Amino acid sequence: MKKHQVIGIILGFLLYGLLFIFPTLGDFNLFDWDEINFAESTREMLVSGDFFHVQINFEPFHEKPPFFFWLQALSMKVFGINAFAARLPNALLGVLTPIILFTMGCKVKNSSFGILWSLVYMLGILPSLYFRTGIIDPYFNLFIFTSIYFGYLYISTKEVKNKIHLVLSGLFAGLALITKGPVAVLIISIVFIFLVIIRRLKIDIISILIFFTTILGCSLIWYGYEIWKSGPWFIVEFIKYQIELFSTPVAGHQQPFYYHFLVLLFGCFPFSFFALRIIFFSSERSSGFQGVMRILFWVVLILFTIVSTKIVHYSSLAYFPLSYLASVEIQKLQFGKKLSILFKTIFIAFTFIMTLGLTIPIFTLVAQPKIMYESIHDSYIQEIMNTPLDWIGFEYLIPLLILVGSILFIILSSKRLIQGVLIYLAFSGMFFLFSARLILPKIDFLLQGHLIQFYESISLDKKYISTVGFKSYAHYFYAKTDQLTKADQLKTKKLEILNTQFDVGSFHDLTKSQKNKYSSHVVNWMADGNIDRPCYFVTKSNRPIRQLEQNKNLQIVYNKLGYKIFKRNIE
Repeated sequence: MKKHQVIGIILGFLLYGLLFIFPTLGDFNLFDWDEINFAESTREMLVSGDFFHVQINFEPFHEKPPFFFWLQALSMKVFGINAFAARLPNALLGVLTPIILFTMGCKVKNSSFGILWSLVYMLGILPSLYFRTGIIDPYFNLFIFTSIYFGYLYISTKEVKNKIHLVLSGLFAGLALITKGPVAVLIISIVFIFLVIIRRLKIDIISILIFFTTILGCSLIWYGYEIWKSGPWFIVEFIKYQIELFSTPVAGHQQPFYYHFLVLLFGCFPFSFFALRIIFFSSERSSGFQGVMRILFWVVLILFTIVSTKIVHYSSLAYFPLSYLASVEIQKLQFGKKLSILFKTIFIAFTFIMTLGLTIPIFTLVAQPKIMYESIHDSYIQEIMNTPLDWIGFEYLIPLLILVGSILFIILSSKRLIQGVLIYLAFSGMFFLFSARLILPKIDFLLQGHLIQFYESISLDKKYISTVGFKSYAHYFYAKTDQLTKADQLKTKKLEILNTQFDVGSFHDLTKSQKNKYSSHVVNWMADGNIDRPCYFVTKSNRPIRQLEQNKNLQIVYNKLGYKIFKRNIE
């Protein structure tokens, strides 16, 4: 492929990002939990000046390493502490990832396939959605996948082994390790163990040592510093947390064993449909990059099916191999393969059902049909229905963009495949753009916007604030909790609770159950202790907290859309 063509492709993806991704990053608030959780940890890095310890409420948060937070911190330094800056690192991947896939596709097949693969990946609903969020997984997945790609190049070279590929594989595995943790090395290792067994390859001990030494060297950027500075406590706590995720479902994330099958089928539409046959049956089962992709897909799917805690983005690494396998099948259309009438019918019917599933709830919010309103007796739902929103009136038609794009893609797929894919991508981009601009801000307002407005109204005040009866990170980020000093009564009280109630000197010495009890002691002191700042207690209206409802020290200062906030003033 000529240089000017490559430049044109790069500029094309940049244009897509400028038109359909970047404009709406800040149009609505960050969502609980993950988006606000990560943004808050980044905010606390900036406030505290401590960039090596991930914190929540200025206390150790041992679930995640810091690499992604460093990227967010850099973004927030430039654009301020807001939703746009928190989502910008992933939005940049929305341009970079298809360019990387194009490069990889050119290497393992040809330039035609590289173009197709990069476009097909961007068609997926969840892959496209994640580039518009502030969660860790897009970087984590890209680092793992790139490590596997360079590892494949190394072991598949028939000439003298190119050690640079091995080092690059280890480097990206190390970056994944300091992005989300050891599960990255586990996945990469399992994939290559299966590959070695299936293909009966021989890997010398020197290559293994180079690979893991590179991982270690990269990860020591943070793990080494952390162990040297604070001891092994973080590593111990992190491993304990990972074991807990594997063995015990986190509250609210108990899902059936087939959960990730459905996530990938629906979330990776439309390319998941094209990959259905090839992930089960393939003439290249153990050869070429296609064989590696099939191994990676099944490793991810089986591993996170076994894991007790099932969250939608846990299987997101599978988007890469699934899109590759789908592209293999889709490219056959360029060489004369015809889609059957049955496939076209099922594909369009599935798109119609999915579009209808999006249209009906939006129509309910926009039109508020009287018959539906009268049939709902839940006070919270009625309050939502009665909340005035500035709807234009046609927002429920926006999901039809996906249906129109699907129909045009099917029509053009047999004769003008790339044009069909580009048209679908344009309609998909418009769907995300208009949804983010016209629908999501209003949904955000109904779910949390009112509450966040209250948090922002007290963000400059000196106060103590806590949720009671539910978990959230929004009050930390939007009310801008500050780092306590020895002059603050709450700081002194927390140290006293740690010493007298748990006989430990630091928050990170507590077990998970002890941390819950610790939080309860803190709330009790805020409600009845000798406070030096006003205290706020955030609860859910459908979960009345007797301790707060009956406390004469407290007054209700907020009671809207499912949330109630109590305030205690300084006496």
